[in-house]
Amino acid sequence: MRKNRLILLLMIAGSGALVSNYGGNAAYALFYGTSILPVVALFYTFYVYIRFRLYQEIGRRIVVKGDLTPYTFTIANEDYITYCSVKVNFLCDKSQIVHSLGLKEYCLLPNSKETMETQLRCNYRGEYYVGAQSVEIVDFLYIFKITYPINSKLKVTVLPRVVSLKKIGFAPIQKDAKNQTFQLYKGMDAMDIESRKYQPGDEKKQIHWKLTAKRGEVYSRKFAPEPRAETTIYLDLSTIREEEIMKLFIEDMILESVLAIANYYRENNNAVRIVYWQGGLQQTIIAGKGEFDFFYHACVSFHFNSDYPIEALIQDGFLYPGSSFHIIITHKLTDELYKSLLLAAEKGKDMALIYIAVDKEIREDILEGLRRHHIPVRIVFQADNLEEVLT
Repeated sequence: MRKNRLILLLMIAGSGALVSNYGGNAAYALFYGTSILPVVALFYTFYVYIRFRLYQEIGRRIVVKGDLTPYTFTIANEDYITYCSVKVNFLCDKSQIVHSLGLKEYCLLPNSKETMETQLRCNYRGEYYVGAQSVEIVDFLYIFKITYPINSKLKVTVLPRVVSLKKIGFAPIQKDAKNQTFQLYKGMDAMDIESRKYQPGDEKKQIHWKLTAKRGEVYSRKFAPEPRAETTIYLDLSTIREEEIMKLFIEDMILESVLAIANYYRENNNAVRIVYWQGGLQQTIIAGKGEFDFFYHACVSFHFNSDYPIEALIQDGFLYPGSSFHIIITHKLTDELYKSLLLAAEKGKDMALIYIAVDKEIREDILEGLRRHHIPVRIVFQADNLEEVLT
């Protein structure tokens, strides 16, 4: 491109010299022709931009991290002139198009098109754009290259993975919740499981009106308490001060860890409580598939910007009744967290720590201190298999 620009400048300068020294129609025609060429070339790039057509489709807009989904890309010339060079730049920071190098150049003859049918993989959780990002249009003289954004971008919602676990290597064995007897404590919701005939003292809201109308006798709903969550997971959603890619990895590993553990307990008919800070202290009890699916889809919109320290979250969580085992998932090891864990251990709390680590020096003194106090520690690095670490 530099070579073409230099040649054009020399042609303009040479034709200008001819006009100055010799004059004549030919010299003036050459001078005006070479002078107007850059303007025509620049107009050509803008014309191509507003006239070329780009179509892209994705198999579905809600995908799971790491899964392949069909992706179709078409660029078309529906005009009467040739588009010499149109380069399409694809987004590749959070997603990947199979068999694509990120930038592809097309030369389109009149009324022609190029189609690419492939697959797309999203590498991180969240909501973001995928597919084509921008186009670079080069004029017919190869002296101008202008990049234009693509307005019709594809936005997808990427759900985190749910890693299936056969066991949790650091957690105590719990009984099947279906075979346990539960006590209803204050603040616990109740589930309607069957009905019985009305008895004096039943509250009005317990009356099963449809069954009463059907059978002609007054029936009441019979309630049983939800299973008590014997395990509590503490989720660290504090700000991660790392580079963008490492930050996304840490966020995904924290959420995938809690999802894998919660799903394991759910499949084994045990309830689990998840405690985290997101605009306030939040807790979610997962005892069935519906509650798990609700929390799973909510993970997409979780923001790691909490200013509430994980050690304070742990202290608040220990106040919940019924939890006999506590799992802390964090991305930072601090002296304050270490002291809080030791204090809890001295009070007889049974705990485990999952630490999502970056490839830097870690606090071995803290990890060794936790192990001395019989607190299991699992460390997840970027290259690790999460299933292997948790089992």
